Amino acid sequence: MSLRLSPEEHIDRKVLLAVTAAIRNIEAISGAIEGYDIGKDDAELLASALGDLWSILETNGYTIDSDTNRLRRATLDN
Repeated sequence: MSLRLSPEEHIDRKVLLAVTAAIRNIEAISGAIEGYDIGKDDAELLASALGDLWSILETNGYTIDSDTNRLRRATLDN
């Protein structure tokens, strides 16, 4: 995959969907390894990666709907 900077700062939906899939996969891995010992550094790396991926979605105005587990536009609360 090659990434290009968008001139209008608009992220491609395919990238958003890939980020969403990565979040789901990391959450699944984290749940699967919960019963096992992992190093502190590894746990911090997983948490950091998850936080960075969420930031990509949130910065672009998206979230993952907790009811449907699907990507959706975040609503702005005024």
